[in-house]
Amino acid sequence: MTNRELFHATMRNENDGQLLHFELGFNIPYKKWYRQGMPAYVQPLDWAQLTECENLYDHFNVSGMLFSPENPGPGRLARLGEFCVPPYKKKILSDDGKRVIYINEIGNTIIEISDNVQSMRDDGAQMGSPPHEIDFAIKSKEDYEANRHLFVGNIDKRYNAEWLNNNAERFREQPDYVSTLWIHGPFSFLRKLLGTEMAMIAPYDDPEWVQMMLRDHLKTSMEASQEPISKIRYDMSLVWEDCCGSTGPFIAPDIFDAQFAWWYREWKDYTLSMGIPWTMLDTDGNPAPLVTRWYENGIDCMHPWEVNGIDMLKIAEEHPKYPMMGGIYKHMFEPASPGQVGRFSTNDVYKEINYELERVIKPMRKRGRYFPSLDHWAYWAVDYEAYCYYSEKLIEYGKSNVVLRDFKRI
Repeated sequence: MTNRELFHATMRNENDGQLLHFELGFNIPYKKWYRQGMPAYVQPLDWAQLTECENLYDHFNVSGMLFSPENPGPGRLARLGEFCVPPYKKKILSDDGKRVIYINEIGNTIIEISDNVQSMRDDGAQMGSPPHEIDFAIKSKEDYEANRHLFVGNIDKRYNAEWLNNNAERFREQPDYVSTLWIHGPFSFLRKLLGTEMAMIAPYDDPEWVQMMLRDHLKTSMEASQEPISKIRYDMSLVWEDCCGSTGPFIAPDIFDAQFAWWYREWKDYTLSMGIPWTMLDTDGNPAPLVTRWYENGIDCMHPWEVNGIDMLKIAEEHPKYPMMGGIYKHMFEPASPGQVGRFSTNDVYKEINYELERVIKPMRKRGRYFPSLDHWAYWAVDYEAYCYYSEKLIEYGKSNVVLRDFKRI
């Protein structure tokens, strides 16, 4: 089977023990990896892309989610039905070389701080704070109503028709990556627009306003995605939520039932009607109180099941029919680092990789409906040799990826 065929077979529990090794992304020190032996022709990237040259996914024989350019995916605003069209023009309010404050494309005020030291990624970037929102364009129902025209309509400007006409066939026919339609889920939409605090409070204080925003978001997303879906025929849609902390979700179960569940059901019904068979949910932290609600309201698979937040194996045992992706402890690559949860007894990375794969892959392969993947992106502490070992060791547990796409090694 191709990787894409194996993805669908796994979701149907028809993969006969064959496993599709998946990674959400690579946030790794490229210069260090080249020094440690990665060939110079391997093209570094953060997530799966159709590159002309061999990239990280090709090199490690790993599959990933392939996002089309008009729907860029991780770390960036998707444009299918979401946020402001036309966007706000970025405006620098102040910049002293270490701290910059600016207005972003949805009108929020952002601060970024740099300490002018080399990044842990060792790629020449400067380490600084992630973008932090300090003010929001939308603070009330009145603000939203005054700007509502930016969140609805303008459908032809919410996807790239020229790219679709020129590239959809190549994107649709590639065999190696899972083609994915990316969309903000209801909570992440509110959080991006209003901030986390207001996104948690508004469903209690003004549920009518919340429903207005979520209706607009869903309707516009559906309208804007029709043309890309019809030309690309995605393998799945990815609902990006990131609505859970280490102790649980930011959404109470009763609020989920009353104000969010319908959104998932309607999005699922729509994507099924358009020929997308699967919907996956992305949330970090501990989603335990909402897991069954998500699966019962249109989500077919969840990731990444962060080990520090939740016991995926326990959930898998309780719900044997739920497809799952992730749950392999990314910190196995640095067992001696401070702040560990006390899982490891040695400083031998290879022993810890062996332990973790035996702990997770063996029972999950027997159970079925599982994609081996780290419990988040491969990150800066991972050494090249250790990741090579991990990727190759998975073959002993049933990894059956195959790279069929043509690429150059230059």
